[in-house]
Amino acid sequence: MVIPLKTGLQKLGIVTNIWTKRLEKGDRFEDLAGSFRDQGFRLMELRDSPEFRSFDFGRLLQEIEEAMSRYTGAQWKRICENRDRLKSSEALYSSQDSQLFHRVAGFFALCSDITFSYAIPHAWMTAPHDAAADSERIARAKKTAYLLSPADARLRLVDPDFSGPAVDAAAVANLERYLGLAPELPVCLCVENAKLAATLTLKLAVQAGVSLAYDEANLYNNNGDQIESPVDFWNFVKPESLSSVHIKQKKAEGVTPRIEDGYVDFRNILMQLKKMGYSGDLLFENAPSEQPLEDAVSSRRYLLDLPK
Repeated sequence: MVIPLKTGLQKLGIVTNIWTKRLEKGDRFEDLAGSFRDQGFRLMELRDSPEFRSFDFGRLLQEIEEAMSRYTGAQWKRICENRDRLKSSEALYSSQDSQLFHRVAGFFALCSDITFSYAIPHAWMTAPHDAAADSERIARAKKTAYLLSPADARLRLVDPDFSGPAVDAAAVANLERYLGLAPELPVCLCVENAKLAATLTLKLAVQAGVSLAYDEANLYNNNGDQIESPVDFWNFVKPESLSSVHIKQKKAEGVTPRIEDGYVDFRNILMQLKKMGYSGDLLFENAPSEQPLEDAVSSRRYLLDLPK
């Protein structure tokens, strides 16, 4: 389905944690991806988490991570770049991984016209207790991100529970170290503002040479109080520093399952993005519900109906 979208809304997509309740009901990740694709959502950020690893597709990711340790960086790069042909390219991998890579090829055949990015929860704003383990986690994530989209790989890091204080030097050092991991794989690294000010998160990202995924709803507490004013963020951000924008609404009850009136001013967000010439994606990250597709379609309609 082709949806005619006004300027600034051509890259509307979703974050897959909106599917959580459907996955809990037993829906297949592949089927959900297909149903959203058929309604015009072709940009999807796969949001990993311990909870997601309990679902079938999360267990597949676990198998992929275990398999990638058996290949050099160059070998993994070739596997990823031939992901659609893995059933007929068995010389690229060990026979013990044949069943796994056949399933991987089958998934990407079903989802060939979807662009996936990858996101993980990760503590990056303070020095890690175990730097080697920390580096290994990010290297695995970059390899997964590259498998999901070899032509346009992106890895987003978010620390959803960290409320500060950030250790600026340690945070920048972490991000710089992450940039040097799996150097043979071109992966865009970005971080998301969570419980701290977006301008602080952006400042650390820029110092390290990575970009920001902006979530304005995260600037609001449930009572409507602001962690910082969105005005401060828009006055501070430069277009080259912004790689993704999350679209979600927050009200007194928390994040809503569909976009509606609330604390976040989406008209202003779209105006600011248009003014700066932003060309990246906008991803719905609604609260999980029993009908995430209907909620996403309704959310898109809300944005389309906003006055210019």
